[in-house]
Amino acid sequence: MPMCRCAEFQKAPPPGFLDRSSTVFANWRASTMTPRTGNASAPSAAAGGATESTASERAADRAFVEGLEGRIEGMQAQILELQLAVGALHREKDLVQGRLDAYTYPVLTLPNEIISEIFVRFLPAYPHRSPLIGPNSPSLLGQICRTWRNIALSTPELWRAVKLTLKKKRRFEQQSRLLETSLERSGSCRLSIELRFRRSDADRATWELPFLQTLARHCARWEHLKLYMSTNSLSSIEGPLPLLRCFQIGMFGGYPDAQHSSTSAFLMAPLLSRVHMQSYLNSHFSILPWSQLTVLTVEWIAGHQFMDVLSCAVNLVFCQFSFYDLSIDRQPRKDVALPSLETLILSESLIRSRQLGGLQLLTLPALRRLQVAEPFLQPDPIGTLVALVSRSGCILQELCITSSSLSSDVYRTALPSVASFIFDGQLDIDDLDDVLFGLWDNASGDSDSETDSEGDEESSDESD
Repeated sequence: MPMCRCAEFQKAPPPGFLDRSSTVFANWRASTMTPRTGNASAPSAAAGGATESTASERAADRAFVEGLEGRIEGMQAQILELQLAVGALHREKDLVQGRLDAYTYPVLTLPNEIISEIFVRFLPAYPHRSPLIGPNSPSLLGQICRTWRNIALSTPELWRAVKLTLKKKRRFEQQSRLLETSLERSGSCRLSIELRFRRSDADRATWELPFLQTLARHCARWEHLKLYMSTNSLSSIEGPLPLLRCFQIGMFGGYPDAQHSSTSAFLMAPLLSRVHMQSYLNSHFSILPWSQLTVLTVEWIAGHQFMDVLSCAVNLVFCQFSFYDLSIDRQPRKDVALPSLETLILSESLIRSRQLGGLQLLTLPALRRLQVAEPFLQPDPIGTLVALVSRSGCILQELCITSSSLSSDVYRTALPSVASFIFDGQLDIDDLDDVLFGLWDNASGDSDSETDSEGDEESSDESD
C-alpha cells in the first residue's frame, strides 16, 4: 500500500496544479518581502529572512562589510596604542609622585623648638602687641599646615602679647571667645594686653564688663596693660597686680573734673612705674602709686592739676604733659623738687596756652632735656629759663622751644651752657610705647638696666 501511494505521488501532477501553485507563491512573496532599494554600495535591508538580490548587489555588500571590518580593526589598533600610551603616562606619573612623596622640605626637618622660636620672632618683639587674627597675628601661623598649626597652638609665647579692638557689638560673643582662648594658650607667661572699646558704640558700659572680667581672671600675670574704655568700668578691676609694670589708660564718657568710679587695684601693684593717661581725671589721683612712677605721660591735663601730680610723683625720670586749660590757679603751692627727672616735655593741646604757673616752683637737678612752649614761660621766657637752670644746678644738654617768637640768638646768648637748641621741631623721643615699655635710652645714653634685668628674670621664669 505505501509503495502504491509513493508511486502515485511520483506521477505527474494533475492539470492546472502548477499554475495554481505559482500564483499562490507569487502572492505570498509579494505580501511578505520588502523590495530592494538603494544603490549597490549600501548593505541590503532584509526583514525576517533572505532578500532577493542580484549578484552585483551581493558583491557590493560583501565589499562594504570588508571595509567596515578594516575600519574596526584600525580603530582597535588605535585603542590599543592609546591604552599603551596611557599606561606609560601612569607609570611616569607614579615615578614622579614617588619622588615628590619622598622629598622632605628643609623647613620641615627643623626641630619644633627652632620653628617655635622662628614663630616668636615673626611677631612684634614683646611687649609690643599683635592682633589676634589677620596679618602679623599668631593665628596666621596656624593656617600654613597642620604641623605648623600644632606648633603655634603649643607655643605660649605667641599668645602673651595681644591687641583686641572691639568694633561691633554683634561680634561680642566671637571676640570674647577669641580673647579667652588666647589667654588660655598663653599658659603661665606674663601678659601684655591692649583692649580698646570704641567711643561710638552705644551701650558700651554694659558689655565692657564681660571682657574686663575675662582679663581680670589673669590679672596676676599682667605686665603691660592698655585699656581704652568708659569712665565707669574701671571699678571692675581688682587686685593684686604683682607683675604690672606699665599701665596705659584712656577713658571717655565724662568730664575731666567729674568724679567717676575708682579702684584700689593699682595701689597693689608694687612694680608699677610707667603710666600713660589719655586724659587726667580727678578720680585718677587716688588710684595710682605716684611715688613709684618713673615715667608719666598725660595727653590731656589742666594747668591747675599739673603741680598736684608733680608734688606726688617725686621719682619721675621722664615726664610729658599736654595741657588743654591754663586757668589761673590761685591756690598757694609749695616748691617741688624732682631729683631724678631727666626729660621734661610741656606742650600745648588744641589751643594756644598762657603762662603755666608752677614752673618757678620746680627744682630739677638732673634735668638734661627740656621741651616747653614759649607761652608757658611768659611774661619773661628768658628769665624763667635762666632761673630754672640756676636754681636746679642742672646741666641742660637739649632745649626745645616751641611756638617761639623770640630770636634763637637770644636763647643761645642767655644759656651758653646748653649744648643743643631746637626751634623748628621737637625733642627726638623714641616711640611712646618704647618709653613706657622701658625700651628707651635715657638722656645719659644708657639703656634701662632695670628692663634688662627684668627681661632676664622673665626668661628664666618662663623657661621653668
